Amino acid sequence: MVRFLLLTVVFLILMPLSVQASSGVRNVLKQYETELFYPQHVFHFYQNEQRKWYSPQARKNLENQLALLVLADLNNTLEQRYYHLQNSKELEYDVLATDTLIYLLTYQSQIPKKGRSWFFGGRLDEHLGTPYPQIISSINRAFTSGRLTYLTESLVPSSTQYEDFYLQLLSYYDPYSEPMEKLSSKVLRPNQVISDTSLINRLYIAGELTEEESTELLSQSNGLYNPQLVSVVKRFQKRHGLVPDGIVGPKTKYWLNMSAKERVRIMALNIQRLRLWENKKDRYVLVNIPSYDMGYWQEDELLFHSKVIVGKPERKTPLFSTYLDSIVFNPNWKVPTKIMREDILPKAFNDKDFLLSQNFEIVPTWLSDEVIPIEDIDWEQESVETFPYKLRQKSGNSNALGRYKFNTPNKNAIYLHDTPSKSLFRKQTRAYSSGCIRVEKASEFAQLLMAESHFSKKEYRSYHQLPETKEAFLSQMISVYTIYQTAWIDEKNQVQFRDDIYKYDQWSKSKN
Repeated sequence: MVRFLLLTVVFLILMPLSVQASSGVRNVLKQYETELFYPQHVFHFYQNEQRKWYSPQARKNLENQLALLVLADLNNTLEQRYYHLQNSKELEYDVLATDTLIYLLTYQSQIPKKGRSWFFGGRLDEHLGTPYPQIISSINRAFTSGRLTYLTESLVPSSTQYEDFYLQLLSYYDPYSEPMEKLSSKVLRPNQVISDTSLINRLYIAGELTEEESTELLSQSNGLYNPQLVSVVKRFQKRHGLVPDGIVGPKTKYWLNMSAKERVRIMALNIQRLRLWENKKDRYVLVNIPSYDMGYWQEDELLFHSKVIVGKPERKTPLFSTYLDSIVFNPNWKVPTKIMREDILPKAFNDKDFLLSQNFEIVPTWLSDEVIPIEDIDWEQESVETFPYKLRQKSGNSNALGRYKFNTPNKNAIYLHDTPSKSLFRKQTRAYSSGCIRVEKASEFAQLLMAESHFSKKEYRSYHQLPETKEAFLSQMISVYTIYQTAWIDEKNQVQFRDDIYKYDQWSKSKN
């Protein structure tokens, strides 16, 4: 505070009287000196009382993007700023709006570096540091050329999802809603007697029913969980990634009892996440962790889709972007040290035949061709924590990577691969891996990529000959993105919700 006041005095002394900020501006700056993010930069823009924010559209653009950050609950101070903007006039509004614009543009510029820490269990910094000079220059040009509306339009995420997502969020937003009765813990099955008002009201709040549909169902239910209501609940379950069995159990009740305010927060948070992966290439693989699926896209056309298995909560699949450059057929598996110590060695110490039955080899280092016979290990003298060797699983049908590994170089050593555990794909929740991404239709994906790289069907078949490990390099690298969207807009323009398996939504929420 003292530093800011001293700087203000210095600037006033050094500047000619003709360009000193007017008393009106100084009063506003003094009134909000503890709230402004960038008082010195704002001071330079207002060397007189000439207002900048005449455009209603520019104001709307600014306030909408600030409102989305407030609704996402990423920062405790932004709500107060939004309130002051809504309740200020003329020069006071101008000063606050300009300061907010600098903040939002600075926020946007830092997302590539800080977005993952902000949007996945973190909080948005109250002070973002010094804005880039380009930001101040762009604001100055917008003020002098009358292009403020154009500049504020750049605050909007460029994702094709954004506009529909925003409209869906508005349909849920109801700041004056009265608390509605929640469903009890009792499991509800078709044709049982129900408190139909509670169920229908919860479906309405969840966005599954319009007001007219709710009234019509109330008149038809006769106090029973009838087929019409069951059909609506099944639709609701599909939209939330649940088994569409019409049984209202704990998981369905969790989503039905969620408030509209919490849904809005989740949607606003996921709108901010769109900014992280809005500049995708024309040809890419996209894995959405909470929805347990992947898609291969070219020019906005979905060419391939598959269920996937992702990392369990204690071994999360990380968020990253990389490229897919080759397919490894009949891969061997170099077991990561953590998995070796936590999952495999405890079994090996209890059963010396375990390693042989699962085709594991013991090697001194990854670069060594030497294989150490299992019987040469002094198991009585070794321990899980101090075991000095590496484990490698030979290729084959029982290999943990299956028959295909899709090579995606990244610092986390995470890649897409096949799996012999096909039964897990029948489960609705599929967070079972140690971080890598298991692809259900790995064989189909490999065939598609080989065909695109001009390999013949005969060549494709030749790569399968066991036990040989062979690598097929693609003619063109494919971008790969792992993302974490717990809410998004589907092809039917409906908002989809998914379970927050890694608790990123939960940890991002203010505890105040």
